Amino acid sequence: MTATTLSFPSPGLLRRWLPSLAWILALGGMVAVLVLHIESVQAARGIQGGFGFLFQAAGFRISESLLAVSPDDPYWMSIAAGLVNTLTVAAVAIPLATALGIALGLMRLSTHPLAARCAAVIVAPLRNTPVLLQLFVWYGLLLRLPDMRQAWSPLPSVLLSNRGLALPAVQGGLPYAAVLLLAVAVGWRAKRRWGNGATFATLAVAALGWTLLPAMQVDLPVKRGLGLQGGWQPSIEFAALLIGLVVFHAAYIADIVRASVRAVPVGLVEAGQAMGLAPWGVLRRVIAPYATRVALPPYANQCLALVKNSTLAIAIGYQELMAVINTAITQTGLALEGIALAVLAYLTVALVLGGGLSAWNARHARHDPGDTHGARLSDRPLWREAGSDPHPWRGKILSAALTVLSAVSAWTLLEWAVMHAVWRGDPAACANAAGACWAAVGENLPLLFFGTMTPADRYPGFIACAALLGGIGLTLGARRLPARVRAATLAVLLLIVVSALTGWPWGGALIGPQRWGGLLVTLILSIAALAAAVPLAFALALLRRSGSRAASLAAAGLVEAVRGVPLVTQLLFASFVLPMLLGGGVSKFSMALAALTLHTACLLAEVLRGALQAIPPGQMMAARALGMGPATAYATVIWPQVRRIAAPAALGVFVGAVKDTSLVSIIGVFDVLGAAKAVVAGTDWRPYHVEVYLAVALLYFAASLALSKVARRMEAHAA
Repeated sequence: MTATTLSFPSPGLLRRWLPSLAWILALGGMVAVLVLHIESVQAARGIQGGFGFLFQAAGFRISESLLAVSPDDPYWMSIAAGLVNTLTVAAVAIPLATALGIALGLMRLSTHPLAARCAAVIVAPLRNTPVLLQLFVWYGLLLRLPDMRQAWSPLPSVLLSNRGLALPAVQGGLPYAAVLLLAVAVGWRAKRRWGNGATFATLAVAALGWTLLPAMQVDLPVKRGLGLQGGWQPSIEFAALLIGLVVFHAAYIADIVRASVRAVPVGLVEAGQAMGLAPWGVLRRVIAPYATRVALPPYANQCLALVKNSTLAIAIGYQELMAVINTAITQTGLALEGIALAVLAYLTVALVLGGGLSAWNARHARHDPGDTHGARLSDRPLWREAGSDPHPWRGKILSAALTVLSAVSAWTLLEWAVMHAVWRGDPAACANAAGACWAAVGENLPLLFFGTMTPADRYPGFIACAALLGGIGLTLGARRLPARVRAATLAVLLLIVVSALTGWPWGGALIGPQRWGGLLVTLILSIAALAAAVPLAFALALLRRSGSRAASLAAAGLVEAVRGVPLVTQLLFASFVLPMLLGGGVSKFSMALAALTLHTACLLAEVLRGALQAIPPGQMMAARALGMGPATAYATVIWPQVRRIAAPAALGVFVGAVKDTSLVSIIGVFDVLGAAKAVVAGTDWRPYHVEVYLAVALLYFAASLALSKVARRMEAHAA
């Protein structure tokens, strides 16, 4: 009879798994404590937690959705209708933004200098101003359209008014669309195997199938009294959201197209020209397939960003998913459950869309043995040889048309903005003006700069703004000054800011965050969020590369979750949940700062992780061999190299963070955009919202342009 022996894990196995187990237990315990605390706060308020509210009557109407919902329907149906609205916006906006982005990108690559310059002038303001600000501008412009009785009809049966857009609607067209999509998919697969004949045969079979389907009916919009009947009538909010998302993301897609086309080896283009292909043939058969491989990964990111930016519809009153969930949270008080549903929905959409685009990217990224890698790149592929254009008159006509169009546009803008503008006066002085009313900006400068701060607080606020702007200018522009001089000057400017806002040392009154407003809030929020995000991002990047699997997975989960969820959702989460966790004394500024810091840190962590991976492991080994500890090695050896490698991409993240500060007005923070909304909310200056928003856009444009120039300079220096 043999004795039974107990085997214990080896000490090496315990040392390897105990840290991971400790991380898992610590994180699980932290999450459990937070959830239990939130549930206790809800119970103290008489709110019963859980997802049972989804089956209760919502009590509010979804005014516009493909899914018909009434106030008597449960919450889950209203949330589903909001999700349908989000997907509808994405399904319409992504193709339109793609087409417009490709057109602008090809214009920027044009050998015609005027066409390239016009495209650059269009793209630069769109990229360097916040998308929320652009939505407000488009929404205000659409509200200036004629009323329903004088609706503008650019095309037959297409009506545009200040109530929205009216388009012909096709009834019974879903079976036709399904047959067509199936035929295209089957025909495309058949073409790869049997050639073009199989494609034509498949389409012929589809056309024959159409004859067996019931006839479609086209419902045209018709004016009836003071309204419209029939057709598809999307609201003015939907139109503003669609236009804003399309033009904003088209600017980014244009740069993606331009960069991907520039990456095409010149030898491939010259080979296509040597084979006798026309310029259009070179573009379609040579440049487009190669450029598609390069453009797909960043294009996928833009598609995901467009879906996340659809949450900004909450600011203009369109009931998409986040707006519906926000209404449900307000009615039920179940913030944790509502935010969890929003996070789950957006992460699911991101995974599905990202997975599909990744599969498409993997398919197009396969290279044939004959591909020429490492070929010499030029500034711009040769679209045609010099003097080989058989139709030179086309270029002359294009030059003349662009010259006339540019001159007319510039003169019209000059007349509106300068020659016929009103610079001073009250709203009555602007009533009959033919140009811009810049008096709406000049008369409200104190509100834009300082918000609702009292006159006694504005002087310290002005000193703080001046010191902050001086510090920003010193950081970005004075690169030739010695590092010690810059550091000392920045310390003095920071001391001035602290003294102005705290009243120390002369015994002045403390000006807390609750009393800040306008440009002062935007400056402090941007600088504080960026300063707090850098060390947090570095810590997350180190955790993702740590040897502990639990720590790496925890950091990766946090980073991917924050990156996959819209910033609006994170701001609403902070505004609802932080008061439950920390009590009722949390200011809205602190909520916004926490959300912006975490969001920026997670974006920056991926940049720093890539920079850390670019450093050879021998650097750390050499530092440890010299007797340095891990902290000293990272501070003196690794971090200086990481900073140099990651600086251009990190500044791109900083530009996005500065523009993201405009979103804090959604949760009630009175920043410069919130101050602009307050100006145009009054009846006196409401007709001149375009001028007010353009002035705010100029501030963001200047900040983004300065950071972008620094990023390009650092990138050129690193190269």
